[in-house]
Amino acid sequence: MSSVEDLPDDVEVVSAWFHERGHTDGLPVVPPTRARVLRMLAGTTRDPAASLGPVPPANGAATVEKLAVNAVLAGCRPEYLPVVLTAFELMLEPGFQLAGLQPTTNPLTPMLIVNGPIRQRIGLNCSTGVLGPGWQANATIGRAVRLALINLGGARPGEVDKCTQGFVGKYTLCAGENEEDSPWEPLHVERGFALSQDVVTVVGVNAAMNIHDSSADWTDVVKTLCGSLPSLGTPNVVDPHATPVLALNPLHAQILRDGGFDKAGLRRHLVENTTLPPDALSNRRAHLRRGEGAEHYLVNGRIPIVNDPASLMLVVTGGMGGGHSCFLPAGHYGQARSAEITP
Repeated sequence: MSSVEDLPDDVEVVSAWFHERGHTDGLPVVPPTRARVLRMLAGTTRDPAASLGPVPPANGAATVEKLAVNAVLAGCRPEYLPVVLTAFELMLEPGFQLAGLQPTTNPLTPMLIVNGPIRQRIGLNCSTGVLGPGWQANATIGRAVRLALINLGGARPGEVDKCTQGFVGKYTLCAGENEEDSPWEPLHVERGFALSQDVVTVVGVNAAMNIHDSSADWTDVVKTLCGSLPSLGTPNVVDPHATPVLALNPLHAQILRDGGFDKAGLRRHLVENTTLPPDALSNRRAHLRRGEGAEHYLVNGRIPIVNDPASLMLVVTGGMGGGHSCFLPAGHYGQARSAEITP
């Protein structure tokens, strides 16, 4: 059970109390009174005492109740809680490597991508401004995850979290896929789920890089994408098993579809045409690659952004206007995981 403190139900007092103890992200929090936590727990059928597992590296128990407390702190509504719980289950899977993501100097953060009818039910933004402010579900679901990583996993900046600079996505990063305006099958269907299922995908990403091309010609759009994805500084070229995210706006996706690309074909084209020469890396980064053997990193004598085109995650999200898409590089940790959202 969670500990209980005798504090007034006052945002300023409670926020100061949590902040002094390193239990916030620096923003004001909603006081997690017993009544509010019980209302939050009404959003799930799970046993409040059930634990999803220890959260590294502090290994605090991710009980349903404690995750509900962090959801209250973040400002979530009860109907958001199943997304938070399922996302946490995925992050605690060994393949996600949360133990490496939490203390790394790399500015990695979990990104949540939501598919299925639940997007409409909880009011999750999938369109204009999807990665920005203004939507309670997007903002508070991602924030609840971050607060729990701090409070249960001990990932306080400067202590456990050694991220050199960080980025604003470490406050919150939760988006819905714009399935309605996408010309392709959505992410969760690609990953083996039914269209009608509610699914969350969690993946570790760095800060988004904007990609702008307002041309209606698919040859221009794909050329801009190929010129934008490779970077000597991104972690993808160090870890060929990374799962970076290319978030295409629906207009770019439709232009590329009209140019003859399906998702698999676009992935192959991008990976084959975004390679770097074998001597492009610094000696240090080349040494990191040699640790596993050059054959693991070179494809046809060049360095690709990922070895397997299937590792490049394509998500259609955002609004139709402006010709802006973005690329979110990945790294050594936080490889993509998906699961059906269960109450």
